[in-house]
Amino acid sequence: MSYCSRVVVQAPGKVNLSLDVVGTDNRGYHLLEMVMQSIDLSDLVLIGRGEREEIRVTCSSSEIPEDDTNIVHSAAAHFFAETGLARQGLSVHIDKRLPVQAGLAGGSADAAALLRGLDRLFETCLSREQLCEIGLKCGADVPFCIVGGCCYAQGVGEILTPLPALPACRIAVAKPPRGMSTRIAFGRYDKAGKDLERPNTQAMLDSVAAGNLAGVGQNMFNVLQQVNTVEEVEVLTGILLCDGALGAVMTGSGTAVIGLFQDSAQAKTARRHLREQVAQAWIAAPLDHGAQLLHVS
Repeated sequence: MSYCSRVVVQAPGKVNLSLDVVGTDNRGYHLLEMVMQSIDLSDLVLIGRGEREEIRVTCSSSEIPEDDTNIVHSAAAHFFAETGLARQGLSVHIDKRLPVQAGLAGGSADAAALLRGLDRLFETCLSREQLCEIGLKCGADVPFCIVGGCCYAQGVGEILTPLPALPACRIAVAKPPRGMSTRIAFGRYDKAGKDLERPNTQAMLDSVAAGNLAGVGQNMFNVLQQVNTVEEVEVLTGILLCDGALGAVMTGSGTAVIGLFQDSAQAKTARRHLREQVAQAWIAAPLDHGAQLLHVS
């Protein structure tokens, strides 16, 4: 069989319009209810055939490890194990745009892109469900990063119900210099969870279903924001709301903050004001897909 030798995959980030913790499972993992949206703020993952059985990873950002602690190593190992293919040599380069420890699923997006790329590279013709099963072995956000669009996520994040696309909008994103690891964020939640305010997840789902962008904004809420200790999160949230965001909230375990805008001009004004506070601020658009092949050769 003749395979292609190189693929380029877009790895979109995700934002949480809503996030609640509703319990734990018998393994101690947190059970979640989230409304998640993929955005065009994305990494690019370039995958080619390598020599011997070595998986060589490089990245444009010095913040990202290139050794076997990078999630793409795990994704590749699970791919070969689940498909029954002999382990192959790979060369993987990550052109990094998604910030780390931001709640934007940067690592999970790269893993999803790797799985999508390997499926094409080796012509395994896996279904989306099969890719998601492999992805879940790498991380809870990986299945969503494969599926993309707008979804209601349950369980640890792997039970995905597709939702209608959001009406035309822009999402301003800003990342403080300090990040927050998922482990630390949920550890703080465990100490304070019973005393925290909760999102109205059903109201958010109803607003998305109705195409009511104002309702989506009004119901944006993240239970983990209440245990966040990075001061800039509240400052950035306030800037977004003052500049006309329909809603503003920390995404995921943080520390990036998002604001939902119907008007592009307002979003650009907000980005300018955000950049007066932090270096990393963007305007993103919602996407209807997750990891996507861009080039095959």
